[in-house]
Amino acid sequence: MILNFIILSIKIKLIRPNIYTYFFGTLNKELRHIEFTIVFFYKCVKIKEKMESVMIMANIKDVAKKAGCGIATVSRVINKSGYVKKETREKVESIIKELGYQPNEIARSMTKQKNNIVGFILPNSKHIFFGELLYHVEEELFDLGYKLMLCNSSEKIEKEILYLDMLKNNRVDALILLTNNDVEKYLNKKLPIVSFDRYFDNVPYVASDNYMGGVLAAKRLLKHGCKKIMFVGDDAQGEYTEVKTDVSRRRMAFFETLKANNIDNIINIEYPLKNYFVTVEQFSQLLKPYPDVDGIFCISDFVAYTVIKVLEARGKRVPEDVKVIGYDGGRTFYNFGKKITSINQDSKSIAKGIIKLLLEFDPNNPEKKIIIPVEISEGETA
Repeated sequence: MILNFIILSIKIKLIRPNIYTYFFGTLNKELRHIEFTIVFFYKCVKIKEKMESVMIMANIKDVAKKAGCGIATVSRVINKSGYVKKETREKVESIIKELGYQPNEIARSMTKQKNNIVGFILPNSKHIFFGELLYHVEEELFDLGYKLMLCNSSEKIEKEILYLDMLKNNRVDALILLTNNDVEKYLNKKLPIVSFDRYFDNVPYVASDNYMGGVLAAKRLLKHGCKKIMFVGDDAQGEYTEVKTDVSRRRMAFFETLKANNIDNIINIEYPLKNYFVTVEQFSQLLKPYPDVDGIFCISDFVAYTVIKVLEARGKRVPEDVKVIGYDGGRTFYNFGKKITSINQDSKSIAKGIIKLLLEFDPNNPEKKIIIPVEISEGETA
């Protein structure tokens, strides 16, 4: 057929060259038009296919297939749960990025009954040590793919009950609990809860070594020859309530160590329970009956800071006339003009301990605790 067409075209060109020019000129134009149409159509098809590939989002099966692993492995990489070899994890993460795969967060939450949010109930985020602890807990959780919800209770039990209900209703995956309220009967102990500095039956908890802190404070004051010694705190009131706190061990160890060294007339000053920010005026009245005290151990650095201000306002020199020791580390009071000698509880280590217990939570084995070592943080007040 093609040969006949060629022979015919030669004959036309020899016999009627003008018709040949017209015919093949027109044919050439038509062929170019057809070629353009074919190319345009082809490109449209390719664009359509590309758009469809974008619109049809990659799913977890696509990722698993391309990575040459199982769906469960991809799921562990996405959820940062379970063991996955480093090279496999990196390969899966690379393919997820390449395919533009994005897990459906809502579906994940419904399937796993998880939303990767941990609540932190604490009495007052303005408290310096609590603020430090909050910072480190958030850092640890973020690295694990969790978000932190701050539940600033202001010591109001009704707010704490509301936040505890959020755990029961699956609005948060776990709770970190720091409270002075009697909330034990509101706890569902089958759910992941970790307490800080507070005892609850069958609830794991983390605390600094409060007992050793009391021992260290007593030994430091004894070393300096103090005889008229005072403890300032609010924890003893817990002995007459259902609230049981590990913080009480600071006072207990302090008293026991002093008594073991023949110091029996120890002054115990109690300010109102749950009051983290006692004013200079309030402490001025509390300390007024004891002008001859020469050594004071305070339950926190903020209390130590306020006590020192009261003493100096009365003309007492710290540490020359009165030695003062705080508890928390003293690192947040550099603008005070002198660094407070303090028992250092490391907020970062405490945060790591809390997260460890959350990750290892087992409702059938809740009697877990982590005690973080303490040490004297040298300062200028004792």
